Amino acid sequence: MNDTAEAQGCGLPLGRMLPVVLAASLVVCLVVMGSVVWREQERASAQERVAVARRLALHAAELRDDDPAKARDLGLAAVKIHADEQTRAGLIDTLVMWRRTDVYSLASSGVDGVALSGDGRIALTGDADGVGVWDLRTWLDPEIAFTDKADRLAVLTGNKKDVSALVLSFDGRTALIGGDDGTTIVWDLTDPAHPARLATLPGEPKDDFANSVRAVALTRDARIAMTADFSGNIIVWDLANPSHPVRLSITKAHRSYVRDVTLSADGRTAVTSGEDYSVIVWDLADPVRPVKRADLSLPAGFAEATAMSADGRTIVVANPNQADVWRLDDRTHPAHTAMLALPPTDMYDVALTPDGKTALMAGGSGTGFLWNLSDPARPVRLANLKGYTHEINSVALGADGRVALMTSPDRGLSVWNLADLREIVADPVETLCGSMPGRETISRAEWTRFAGDADWSDYGEDPITGNLPVCFIR
Repeated sequence: MNDTAEAQGCGLPLGRMLPVVLAASLVVCLVVMGSVVWREQERASAQERVAVARRLALHAAELRDDDPAKARDLGLAAVKIHADEQTRAGLIDTLVMWRRTDVYSLASSGVDGVALSGDGRIALTGDADGVGVWDLRTWLDPEIAFTDKADRLAVLTGNKKDVSALVLSFDGRTALIGGDDGTTIVWDLTDPAHPARLATLPGEPKDDFANSVRAVALTRDARIAMTADFSGNIIVWDLANPSHPVRLSITKAHRSYVRDVTLSADGRTAVTSGEDYSVIVWDLADPVRPVKRADLSLPAGFAEATAMSADGRTIVVANPNQADVWRLDDRTHPAHTAMLALPPTDMYDVALTPDGKTALMAGGSGTGFLWNLSDPARPVRLANLKGYTHEINSVALGADGRVALMTSPDRGLSVWNLADLREIVADPVETLCGSMPGRETISRAEWTRFAGDADWSDYGEDPITGNLPVCFIR
């Protein structure tokens, strides 16, 4: 066959087939090039969306204190444009901040300590005036105007020196108030507006500050109490008859003073932390003879505070720069399960719900850090509780985690209503856009200020209002 012979298997001569092949190749090449260009455009667009979202989230965090409404709108826009862990966490923190109410202390020195009943109704706050008793129901109801919220029901006084420790029973009916004079007063709060002083638990007769009460704890039924002093002693008390308490034992627990003490609900397990860098697990099956079961191996630094679940199986230890979760399934061999990722700041106090599933800790940063410990080996950050303060002295949680309290020397008491926290964490966008979509908007001037030179027409400008309706961002 010659040049013009038909190509094998084709109906075209070779000379006529070449242009067809070239044309097909050109089409393929153009398609490939177009796909590459399209992918590059998509990648550039995706990168721009991430950059815009992060920029909006950053500005939202900066505006939380001064303009919480605009912080909400910018945070929502950030999540709508690019939802990732950073933008979602920022929006959650902004929404949770709206659940805070400040109950200013009547004392100029602020509030030093706080305790909360299991149902989140009754709270104790310690300041220079004594210990205030509060009914928080009006403070937790958003429908009640600020001016109509209840004042303190009563003030517990009687400690000869400053109040140094306080605790409230699960049912809110019994309070223990420890003082720098070494004594602890037992109060009956059955009628919280008219508290009755029942008894005084004496400390060890020492001079000066040595017998100052540093920590107190109660079992769930308030029948067993533990007090700890500056000399490192822990004292176990029988409060079956709270008007006639009986001292069951006194034990030298730490070489230096005891920083914190916590009891399981049944009183069979105690955990104490001391200035001597130790955290000790105690067996109180026989409260007359406490038995040391284990000493936790801590990183450098002492434990500021401890908290334990009702069953005595989960504890959280807050150190100056971190917090650790431990399991006490075997009290002689505590198992370290996780370290919580926290910013570098001192942690002064920690609270844990009775089921051990929610922890709150706070300290020098002025922020409370709320964690889900349902899986103690894989803690999940829930939210940061940001207040108008530089330092938080103490924290408390209701039994179901729906109420949180934080105290500070400059702002008094902050009450957080976390009843809808689960819904906020699950879907912060639905929380805002589900009921009243369209109320959150960003003007063109605000977009230029906070998003830079990004073209906002790509995100869904409303041609009628000229604004960007955040809930309908594309």
